[in-house]
Amino acid sequence: MANDAHISGSGRLSGGDYNEVHISGSGRFDGPIHCRNFHVSGSCSGSGVLTVLEEMHCSGSFRTEGHLDCREIHISGSARIEGNVAGHEEIHVSGSLRCHSLYGNDVSISGGLDTQGDVEADSFTMSGAGEIRGLLNAEEISITVSGIPRVIKIEQIGGSQITIKTSTTMGLLSKLFSGKTAGPGAAIVGTIEGDEIDLTSTTADVVRGADITLRDGCRIKRVEYSGDLMLEGDAQVEEQIRV
Repeated sequence: MANDAHISGSGRLSGGDYNEVHISGSGRFDGPIHCRNFHVSGSCSGSGVLTVLEEMHCSGSFRTEGHLDCREIHISGSARIEGNVAGHEEIHVSGSLRCHSLYGNDVSISGGLDTQGDVEADSFTMSGAGEIRGLLNAEEISITVSGIPRVIKIEQIGGSQITIKTSTTMGLLSKLFSGKTAGPGAAIVGTIEGDEIDLTSTTADVVRGADITLRDGCRIKRVEYSGDLMLEGDAQVEEQIRV
């Protein structure tokens, strides 16, 4: 049976198989780690792949040069993973996450997300800002952009139900300054494709779907729709194509 590993204060953990890993303070791991549960309270950095069979909990800061593979991931603070992140059931982040690509079942981000590659999930919920430089693909996508002047930038979005909105505070500020500034929306996206699409304060090149609702602050170059298209507030579309 694998042994438990505990670091209290500061210490270093060599690669190998473990049962429970607990780091309280400042710790580092070298080489691949395979364990049942991984807990950090403080700061942790490492190299190599970290594979967690059950749950990873991080309260503080976490950084690794390798991949992170877990059943459940719970991060409160900041995490920077040079490789990919996979959470086979849940990924919950309250703070910031930076990684190459992100794969999960139920993904919930409150704060900031920055990826070099794709994000794939069944359900994706985000409140905050950041940048996804690849494809965001999920059945259900709900994004609330918050913070001034922060925005979220996404190369492509694909899904069944897609909602992008602003927080209450940001919405009030947008209305206050509407007509005085002509900048991009709170969400800047290349292409959005889905079945049901509901957008607020979004700038996009192409929006393609069945039923599409565009609300205040939307600036869309081309819309392709097969069902209903609704424009509300000051939403603007350069070209509308019914397919």
